[in-house]
Amino acid sequence: MPRRKRDPKLLRDQCSRVAVLLGLTNESDAEISRYLGHANPSTLSRLRDGESFLDSESLAKFGRYAVRSLAHPNLHWVLTGDGEPLLPGKASKRQELEALCLLAKKEAEQSAKR
Repeated sequence: MPRRKRDPKLLRDQCSRVAVLLGLTNESDAEISRYLGHANPSTLSRLRDGESFLDSESLAKFGRYAVRSLAHPNLHWVLTGDGEPLLPGKASKRQELEALCLLAKKEAEQSAKR
């Protein structure tokens, strides 16, 4: 049975949501790539270009990635666009987290329009 072809719009949307979350971090692509277990940052470059998505192991690691020590990526939002972009990591930083979620949603909407 041949492999099913990916939906290019879905791929672009998912990639743009990950790119938005990557843009909220304080780390370089090299640092994030090391965290995800990639040999170099080229995977993240291809992701930002909408050419490829994270494999399941990298996606699981990305879900545990601490964004500014405040929150973790919401993988449901990354995959579907539904819900909040980030899940709280520390309850005491709720207002800052809400502001980051709003920023991520706006940037994702702008990316989807391009």
